[in-house]
Amino acid sequence: MLSDREKEIVNLVNSGGGSAVRQLAEYFDVTEATIRRDLRKLENLQLLERTHGGAVPAGAGLGLLQQQVEDSTMGATDALILAPVQNNASHTLRERTLRKNIPFLAESCPQDGAIYLGPDNYEAGYLLGQWTGEQFLRARVDGTPAYVLDITQNKFPNTRERSRGFKDGIRAVLDNRLHIESIDGGGLYSNVYQVVADALRLHPEINIMFGINDDSILAGMQAYLDLNRNPDQLIAVNVGVEGDTVIRALTAENPLAACVGLFPDAVARLAIAAIVHLWNGEEIGDAVMTPYALLTADNVNEYYRETRDGWAAIPEAWTRLRTPAWVADVSPLAEAREVSFVILYRTHEWYQNLARAMARYAADLNIRFTVRDLAADLNNEIRELRRLIGKMAASLIQDGDTVLLDTGIPTSNITQFIQDRQNLTVITNSLDVFQRLHRSENLKLILTGGEYDPESGSFTGRGAHLLLNEIRVDKAFLVAGGISTDFGISSVTMAEAELRRTMIRAAREIIVLADHTVLDSESNYHVATLDSADILVTDSGIWASQRLAFSQMGIEVLVAGEVEDHD
Repeated sequence: MLSDREKEIVNLVNSGGGSAVRQLAEYFDVTEATIRRDLRKLENLQLLERTHGGAVPAGAGLGLLQQQVEDSTMGATDALILAPVQNNASHTLRERTLRKNIPFLAESCPQDGAIYLGPDNYEAGYLLGQWTGEQFLRARVDGTPAYVLDITQNKFPNTRERSRGFKDGIRAVLDNRLHIESIDGGGLYSNVYQVVADALRLHPEINIMFGINDDSILAGMQAYLDLNRNPDQLIAVNVGVEGDTVIRALTAENPLAACVGLFPDAVARLAIAAIVHLWNGEEIGDAVMTPYALLTADNVNEYYRETRDGWAAIPEAWTRLRTPAWVADVSPLAEAREVSFVILYRTHEWYQNLARAMARYAADLNIRFTVRDLAADLNNEIRELRRLIGKMAASLIQDGDTVLLDTGIPTSNITQFIQDRQNLTVITNSLDVFQRLHRSENLKLILTGGEYDPESGSFTGRGAHLLLNEIRVDKAFLVAGGISTDFGISSVTMAEAELRRTMIRAAREIIVLADHTVLDSESNYHVATLDSADILVTDSGIWASQRLAFSQMGIEVLVAGEVEDHD
């Protein structure tokens, strides 16, 4: 259901052919961040299209507003290769590329106006599904049913197709002996590990595991083993083979039985060759289909050879699989040109190896090659918001206060703004906070002690509780893993939640620190109801409705980085 403001935004955008964020913010007397949140929601409902600086009617493209957007990264490039990235920055790059009429390849996932570069994801999944079904029949001659955990990623069509193909392939073999549970792991190791662990606790009968990429299957297997499940009872398979990690797993003693390899070296060579042909005005069709092959411990040496530096692809192997004839007919350019590769996760082994191979092939052809990681842009934005939250929270600390600083990035950011306070006592369970403050001579610093958690850099457990139960502080600054009107304040781990409850009991005033990404979200463990909080310090991404809801509960909401309107 749309709010009155959201309905009027749609009317204004459609009637006027487009509106800028600043104009809408002034019209509704709200922050620009609030308008951006509204536009994101309305675009998801396909009621309009967001641009870099505003919005246009759905289906209208970028219009005049978008034509004014300047992007230095795209200013000089002569071709774009775009990974599956769905955000405003990638939208800007895509539209500018189409307007400039330069070669545009969509890596892994089809995109409007681009030539697709990647495998037939459904066929690859189907091939693996059939093999897995046949392998299961050979291993389980006693008639045991197959219980499949499909670790997918619903956000992108390519990963959805891999899962769909795998499920159709294994159904074709096992038919009524098959049960499938699908979960969305998001494609990242840390996310996958937790959701798979939860799924395995709920479905201990799982005996087949499919992952849409390397991170998915590696995290899934680790979660399985960490729950002390029998590795001999699991058949694990995936699509990917992004680098050495999965090849080593495939050739070792573990549940990984087979993978569909996508050969990043082959994709890189095809991409650079395709762009050269497009620069030459030649037709290559609307898709560059890349090779794939089913790999097991028995045949991996046909496609990869082990070297001192790791496993290296054998080009002669993948060129025989599915390679267009024109790939070999490429000569170095007489005049240097530039290719930009835009990715989302630079730390993914796939993108590390793909970018490295593209750079190598490009250099051989007198092509400048650049990589841009859009995740870094988002991470930088969130990092800056958390710094501003820490700065505003620090302004609440006065000379002579006794304060309790929880573990987390916002509380670590507080430290740089309180070093000039006089007669200040700081109690913390955060090793990072302690290390940042321990040289300050004008404050008293107390570390709670307790059981150290290296992942969070915090002390929890009985020792920390004993100290906190014996003290009384003026203000406690808590970092929320999630905060909502229904579930209240929540934390990722039970140990964190229990300690934060003790912190609340020890303080006269409770100040909760939460950037807008955790508002209206619920983490794993309940800490306390919202009426425990006196002040919420957040950033300008908070919605007006959220701000009102928190205020109506008696919580003072302080917005870091908010620019006040002046008449």
